[in-house]
Parts: sequence; structure tokens; C-alpha cells
Amino acid sequence: MTDTFDPKSSTTSSIPLNLGLLLMLSALTALAPFGTDVYLSAIPVMAQDFSVAVHDVEISISYFLVGLSLGQLLGGPLSDRYGRRKLVITGLGLFALSSAVIVFSDSLMMLWIMRFFQALGGGLAMVNSSAIIRDLSSGKEGAANLIRVMQVMMIAPLVAPIIGMLILQVSNWNTIFAFLAVYALLLMVLFYRYLPETSPMSVNGNLLKSYFNVIAERKVWGFITSTCAAYAGLLSFITASPGVLMGYFQLSETVYPFVFGFNVLAMVLMSRVNLRLLSHFHSRQLIALGQGLQLLSSSLMVAYILLFDQHTLFVLIPLTMLFMGSHSFVVANSISCTTELFPERAGTATALIAALGFFSGGLAGGIVGHFADGTPLPMVLMLLSACLIGIFVRSFNAMTLKG
Repeated sequence: MTDTFDPKSSTTSSIPLNLGLLLMLSALTALAPFGTDVYLSAIPVMAQDFSVAVHDVEISISYFLVGLSLGQLLGGPLSDRYGRRKLVITGLGLFALSSAVIVFSDSLMMLWIMRFFQALGGGLAMVNSSAIIRDLSSGKEGAANLIRVMQVMMIAPLVAPIIGMLILQVSNWNTIFAFLAVYALLLMVLFYRYLPETSPMSVNGNLLKSYFNVIAERKVWGFITSTCAAYAGLLSFITASPGVLMGYFQLSETVYPFVFGFNVLAMVLMSRVNLRLLSHFHSRQLIALGQGLQLLSSSLMVAYILLFDQHTLFVLIPLTMLFMGSHSFVVANSISCTTELFPERAGTATALIAALGFFSGGLAGGIVGHFADGTPLPMVLMLLSACLIGIFVRSFNAMTLKG
């Protein structure tokens, strides 16, 4: 990459989507898993410090996901109109500032509020990753680039709990949020220095009209619902995992990140499979494959929890790995199909599908937390329910379009 860029003179055709830019976009997309996963090991300690139940601190994940959804809903059309670069830098600044405030928080309410604003900034910034990829590539190449970014990004939820655990060993939970502030600041410097403007900035009009133009296209409904269902399953597991793994199965704070990481490793490996299969199959076929695998694994999980009184991680973890590993089949291909329908509104389309996905995840996680009974049952029921809804709506939408 060159040392400087002039956004006004940059054109999409002259900007290479090289390894450096892909890594930067991967790091930007990793804001979400870092924001949700890095402090999971510290949740019991935070609950003690705030003198509240563990569940009350877990709810901060849902606040984060709601803020992330709103940030993406605002950031997508704004980036189409005013440019990707401004939104990335502004969002990262807000994320860093909010993270710094959390370091000095002394109440649960302040944690909830700042987690919302932290995520709002993260959403404004990270929604541009997929849009920038769509600006610079399309078709199967665009889908492949999305998967490459997701592959690198998936390292974040693998290492984030481990980073949080290591920080907790030598310091306190406040330092974890200091780490997030520094991470965002470093990204802000990199994107300010090296990110060119890729958006044609040819879209005018208000936010509601921009989203209406996307929603009015019936072809996108199946892709949006599939993404929402996939995120509902993924984030239900993330939200419930501290209580299930450290509570029900009595894992220690040190062991928990590694067991959690098995699921992330499955996502990384399956994304590699996804990338290879793109050479032979259409993205729509791979969405169906991913949903089929999730239906199989979640059905087996529910049956196992209901039919057996004694449960072991040696059965549950392989099934959750299959479910989580299939996530990239559904999400990456759904986003690729969606942005292909809206080449001039890639930011808006990406924002809508991502925001609704994270909102669905936050809602599903909140429901799982509300019905938490100390067992894995609420979590696995949500995984199955989300999967069934995604398959039903996508299939019904495809049938009506053919008719």
C-alpha cells in the first residue's frame, strides 16, 4: 500500500483489494467478536465487583448487540452517501472513547450505557468492511473475499477469551476494556493513514427511503432471515456459554476460553471448506447446506438434553462445533447474495442485513438469559428454533418467487 491517499481522486478501479487491505478489514470486522468475547471470562468477577448476579452482567452483551445493530443501520446508508472512510474513523473513535469510560465504571448501569455507545461506534465502523469489499469486487470473487475476511476475523473469538483470561490473571477486568480502547485507537490510526475512499457516493435521499428500497426487493427477504437466524443461534450460544460452561459444567475461568475456542476453530475450518466449495456450487446452495447442518446438530442437542439426565461436554461440544462451524456457510453467502442485488447501495444493504442479524442475536440472547434455569436446555432450544425459522422463511420465499 502506498503511504498516502487522496480520497477525492481515488477511484474504485484503481484501488487494489490486496492482502494488507483485507487484513485491515478483517481487524475492523473483529470489533464485534472482540467486544462480545474478550470479557466473557471476567463476567463472574465483574458480577462480584458490582454486587449483582452473573446474569445482570451477561445482559451487557445484549446491550452491546443492540448498539451494534443501530450503529450499522445508521452507518450503512451514511457511508453510501458520505463515504466509507469518514464513517470508519468516526466509529472507531467512539468505540475507543466508550471503552475508556468503561475502564472507570463503578456501576452496572454505567456499564450497560457505555456498552451500548461502544457498540454504536463499532457498528458505524465495521459495517463498512463488507461494503468496501463489494466496492472493489463482485460475484464469486466478492463472496470469496468476504470469506477470506471472515476467516481472519474468526481468529478473534478464538483468541479473545484467552486474551481476557490472561489479562485477568495479571490484572483486573478494567484492563480488558483498556485493551479494547487501545485496539480501536490503533485501528483508527491505520485506517486514517491507509484507507482510500472506495464508495462512489452517488446515493442521495434519506435513511428510511434507502432502507425501503432494499426491503422492497422480495429476493432479499430469504437472505436477511437466514442471516438473522444464524446470528440468533451464534449469539445465543455466546451469551449463554459462561453460565452453561462455567456454571452447569463447572469449568474454571482458565479452561473455559479453550473449550469455547473449539467452536471458533470449527468456524475457521468450515469457512475454508466453504471457500473451496464456492468453486463448484452457487452461494444459494451453500446457504441450504449450512442450514441443513445446523438443523441436524441442534435437533441432536435438544434430543440429548431432554432424553438423558446426565450430560457431558464430550457429547455437547462436538454438536455445538458443527452448529457454529456452519455459521459461515449461511452468513457469508447470504451477505454476498444480498450485495449482488444492490451494487449501488452496498453499504445500505450490508448495514441492514448485519444490523438485523445482530439485533436478532441480541434478542435471542436476552430470551435465553430470561429463561435460564441453570441447564443447557434454554440455549439448545433457541438454537433449534432459530434454525427452523431461518429454513422455513428462506424456503417459503424461494417458493413464492418461483410462483
